[in-house]
Amino acid sequence: MKKAILSTLLLIFTVSFSLNSQVSPKEKGLQSITMETIKGQMEFLASDWTEGRAAGEKGEFLASSYIASIFRIFGAAPAGDMVAGERSAVSGTRLPAQKSYFQNFTLIESLPGGSSQITLKKVSREYVFEENVDYTASKLSIGGKLEAPLVFVGYGIVDKEKGIDDFAGIDMKGKIAVRLRNYPGANDKTSPMYKKLVGDNPRATVDIQRKKNEALASLGAVGAIDLNLGTDIGKFWGVYKFDNNMSPAESGSGSRTNWTSMSLEGKEFRSAPIYFNFTERVLNLIMKDSGIDISKYEKDAATGTLKTKPVLLPGVSLTISANVKSRRVNVRNVVAMIEGETPGEYVAVGAHMDHMGMDNGKIWNGADDNASGTIAVMTIAKAFAQSGVKPKRTILFCTWTGEEKGLFGSEYFTLYPTAGKITDYKFYMNFDMIARNGAADTSKNMAGITYTKAYPKLEEITKSAVDQYRLNLKVNIQSSEAPTGGSDYTAFTQNKIPIIAWMAAMHPDYHQPSDQVSLVNYEKMLSIIKLGYLQLWEAANGDIK
Repeated sequence: MKKAILSTLLLIFTVSFSLNSQVSPKEKGLQSITMETIKGQMEFLASDWTEGRAAGEKGEFLASSYIASIFRIFGAAPAGDMVAGERSAVSGTRLPAQKSYFQNFTLIESLPGGSSQITLKKVSREYVFEENVDYTASKLSIGGKLEAPLVFVGYGIVDKEKGIDDFAGIDMKGKIAVRLRNYPGANDKTSPMYKKLVGDNPRATVDIQRKKNEALASLGAVGAIDLNLGTDIGKFWGVYKFDNNMSPAESGSGSRTNWTSMSLEGKEFRSAPIYFNFTERVLNLIMKDSGIDISKYEKDAATGTLKTKPVLLPGVSLTISANVKSRRVNVRNVVAMIEGETPGEYVAVGAHMDHMGMDNGKIWNGADDNASGTIAVMTIAKAFAQSGVKPKRTILFCTWTGEEKGLFGSEYFTLYPTAGKITDYKFYMNFDMIARNGAADTSKNMAGITYTKAYPKLEEITKSAVDQYRLNLKVNIQSSEAPTGGSDYTAFTQNKIPIIAWMAAMHPDYHQPSDQVSLVNYEKMLSIIKLGYLQLWEAANGDIK
């Protein structure tokens, strides 16, 4: 009897060992991506303890230390700055320098107390306007004075793939663009231009505004005036004459009142465009006698048949004088690594860990934006470590700071990579907002990726993995020659590195205190992380072109 039991146990052990030995390294990694793993990370990263993770604030430093600890637990090595070794308790000598998990740098924060004044010249008369009474202007990192003519540029959109160039035929260097807000067809979802520019892309409206600003900067414009006609924008600039500290429940929507701007110094002096918002009476003064009928322009533009050119507003120029108060603020990315077999070849996966912080008794916990993406990066690091084999290419796992301030953490890394040269990077994957459902997502399984058009195999890899592993995802796959937008893949695209950018949905809780853990779709998030891992496996080990 004992012999029979022993034989049975031996058989079970042999079969079990045989089955385990048949599991490939890729499958081992995939099996380590579990619901418990992502929930455990989410419940801390998007909790009140991290205080909204605003760039440079205590909550983000706490979050970044947590992320570094998780990387260490999951088996990804530090790949940040070199730090001096500690002194030996025995000999007193200093141990060799070693890598940390942190890439430290500074951002320049604009502080209250700076001021500006605008003089508008129109024909033979000058008008002097006061900040926060007649206008607001985006914060400058360096004070100074500029004078520039004004040019009406319609919506100010440049999208060569869709055949749109509102700046065609004019040199914008040293000029200020006067532009309509939003985009053609923004108020009519049935219009041809809404379908052309937005369609079913959940992030299109955000990306359009980013691209409008990118176009201004690339063309050398010194500023932009947004035509917010029909809006009493000045009502948002008022102050109480008495001490009126409202309770959080009385303070209205989720907009922040203490949000300061920051900038990245970079390697060269850069003069970013200044963005102006004027009261309606000032806008009407600017546009008076221009011959431009704004209402008609908007209606005609929505049809997609409008053919116009930029119009230099005759006899109109603007002068702004500004002084600035600023300071340098310490911030840091978190960078981990799993070393590959091939020296000098890298792929990277990243997500921004920062969010909007705290204000007036409210915390912007940012569960979807972007604790969800940050967790994807950490969990994929765990999967590669659990696979038990080295990838062909070294993988960098990065969580960025300063995305909400202007995509600064990822940009800094591309300027000063902590491993190799930026030209050594063969691929980048980005996760941003992967845990929610859009209004049209009745099956609660829709998500989107954008990839570099010259690499169609990325789409093949995606579709194949969804089918092979029976992932419950309906993936909206889009491509672009050089994808750019409001997330951290932009810096990599600008360095000619192919990318995949993940996003699940836009929703009403975007940049609101209501972006909470309780609203997370964990099933969708888990499937996206699994598919991201499978995509990255191919990028790290094979040919993506």
